[in-house]
Amino acid sequence: MKRKIRLLVITHSYPTKYNPIATTFISNQVEGLKKYCQIKVLFPYLYSPKIRLFNPYYKYSRMPEIEKVNNIAVYHPKYFMFPRILFVPKFLNFFLFIESMFSYLASKKLADTIVEEWNPDIIYIHGLLADGLIGLRLKRKYNKPLLVNVWGEDVTKFSKEMFSKSLAKLTLKNSDAIISQSSFLKNEINRVGLTKKKFFIITTGALLSNFKAKNKFKSREILNLPKNKKIILFVGHLIPRKGVKYLIRAIKLLLKRDKNVLCCIIGKGNTENSLKKLTVELNLENYVKFLGEKNSKEVAKYMNACDIFVLPSLNEGLPVVLCEALACGKPVVATKVAGTPELVNKDVGYLVRPKDANDLAEKILLALNKKWNKEKLLKRAREFSVTNSVKKLMGVYESFLKGAATRNLL
Repeated sequence: MKRKIRLLVITHSYPTKYNPIATTFISNQVEGLKKYCQIKVLFPYLYSPKIRLFNPYYKYSRMPEIEKVNNIAVYHPKYFMFPRILFVPKFLNFFLFIESMFSYLASKKLADTIVEEWNPDIIYIHGLLADGLIGLRLKRKYNKPLLVNVWGEDVTKFSKEMFSKSLAKLTLKNSDAIISQSSFLKNEINRVGLTKKKFFIITTGALLSNFKAKNKFKSREILNLPKNKKIILFVGHLIPRKGVKYLIRAIKLLLKRDKNVLCCIIGKGNTENSLKKLTVELNLENYVKFLGEKNSKEVAKYMNACDIFVLPSLNEGLPVVLCEALACGKPVVATKVAGTPELVNKDVGYLVRPKDANDLAEKILLALNKKWNKEKLLKRAREFSVTNSVKKLMGVYESFLKGAATRNLL
């Protein structure tokens, strides 16, 4: 029987017992790879003292050094992380640079131990900063293939800003291959001078076993949502980059032409209070509902209950959440940024200009009133599925291992 590939995944975010819905797009891919690979995950975690008083991060002090997530060992070396309440946005990349150094120093001994005892075939990292430093150490010390997966801001933002760009470029330059979520991200990397690297465009996509098309009205009944409203759904972090304030302003404009709408917003983040305040200022309390954070199973229910899905982001890689909405048979309206146009075509939705509430309102209205071909929506989702991404990744892994075997025979 063919031996499974040993894959060491290094990431700065992954589901844990305290945050089970974090970056599920990474864990979904890992789950898909389990069929073909033995996998261990290294996820450096913040250190928090075991003091309750004046410590908002107390619960994280109980994070074990190793935990099992879906029967996969996830290792947590602890490093010092600056409290996010101290961050001044314009200094964020400086703090991330320093934190990356802390994370690397805290992780290198454990990373060495894992490699020496387990001997992985491939180092696969999800990020360019701290993840990159650890990955480069293992590549150089143990002569392991280093593959890096880039998602969005690690390329569009941190590879271009002072301090963080030095780490990002170091990782990209020394990786054996770059897995890009979109052609857009590949072109962005080319612009910083890395044109001779091995690139593979592999979108993570939706986990189709979790996101399936179901009856809209039965879904609304389960969620106690009105059956006679046109429901617009947003799912994501409530942070400036997601552009939710433009969606709220678009709802105000939309009401001039159709008052039979309800916008449901799922997620939390540092703009939540300002978004709720804007909703009140625009007298939209009856038309915009904030539903908090939901796990993937709950999100799938809301996707099946809605009429259209809207993503007004200002920057993205290639959003998995759009693939998930399509897998539930829902058309999408999304901003024409980064890799999104590579997913959204005329058969599955509309593209809009970023930061343009008028254009967003117009396209939402068109989407609500158009009769969509459900089979085309589902077909597009299948094209951008975890199953497809895993097959492509395995092809990349096997090509590197075959090359390594050939080199060892010379």
